[in-house]
Amino acid sequence: MMWMLAAAVVLLLLGASLWWQWRREARRAGRPTSGGIGIPLIVMVLAVAGYLLVGKNEHTVAWLEHQESYGDAARAIVAGRAPDMAAAEIPAGAMARVLQSQLSRTPSATGWFALGSLYDQLGAPAQTEEAARKSLALDPQSTTSHLLLARALIEKAGGKLNEPAREEIQWVLDREPTHDGAWMLLTMSADRAGQFDVAISGWESLLSRHENGETGDLLRRGLENSRMQKARQGVFASLSAEVSGNNLPAGGTLFVYIREQGSSGQPLAARRQVVPAFPATVSLSAENWLQAYPSEDTDLVIGARYTPAPGAAVDQAMIGAGPVPLSLPQQTPVSLTLSAQ
Repeated sequence: MMWMLAAAVVLLLLGASLWWQWRREARRAGRPTSGGIGIPLIVMVLAVAGYLLVGKNEHTVAWLEHQESYGDAARAIVAGRAPDMAAAEIPAGAMARVLQSQLSRTPSATGWFALGSLYDQLGAPAQTEEAARKSLALDPQSTTSHLLLARALIEKAGGKLNEPAREEIQWVLDREPTHDGAWMLLTMSADRAGQFDVAISGWESLLSRHENGETGDLLRRGLENSRMQKARQGVFASLSAEVSGNNLPAGGTLFVYIREQGSSGQPLAARRQVVPAFPATVSLSAENWLQAYPSEDTDLVIGARYTPAPGAAVDQAMIGAGPVPLSLPQQTPVSLTLSAQ
């Protein structure tokens, strides 16, 4: 608040100085000066208005307070030094804003990595990716920045390993073959993506170095689960439904889902697609599974929802086909008929 008041005072003094000089020159030239009072009045009005408008902005006050409280910490991070304040004392959101401001003036690889880590903590993968790339532009050999970028790409893909993320992780493993953090990121994201051969290789690599104690037990359970999921993958690799829409306009959005019988919430698998015509055949493959494959004795159902609006969300799909039992292994597509709910 003090800087805004000081700015207003400076503007007033500047206006008064300009008015005094204008009046002196006008008298020398023999011109009238009676209207000259308008100049400082205009400056005064502008100064007061600016003070009031900026001073009443709730975000400005908070931003200035954060700059004052955490500015030294941000400058230390950008310079590659440990800040005097403990990380637990600094809110992540506030620190991200202050650090972003500091990096716009003095960019550094360490600073961009720190900012990316804050965005990762805040659950903002797009901003994490941008900061990680800027860090790598300044320091292409940074292992931590390559892994941060990989993590951002995985988070953007819903926690699943994709090829760009795998390339970043592989860059690290080519240089540090026993980097546990890289192996764990690769293994967990590959498991979620249904890339079970990659996940199994990752568990085995980790177990070769950490086979004892509680850590070894957790890794063995992970390995066993990936092997079981791989064995079940063939059963769920290609499931399909033929969906009919009697007297329904085509061209809308169709959602086909699989869930455990009697369950609610997130389905086990789901696929969304635009329907050019009815009947429409929809296939669900491994990439459409949102959760782990269920065990053999799990009772499953398959159903559908539809909205005539193309590109709509599932909560807008008010036309449905009630779920029917799904028998495995599937021999023929399940028949579903849509009707208004």
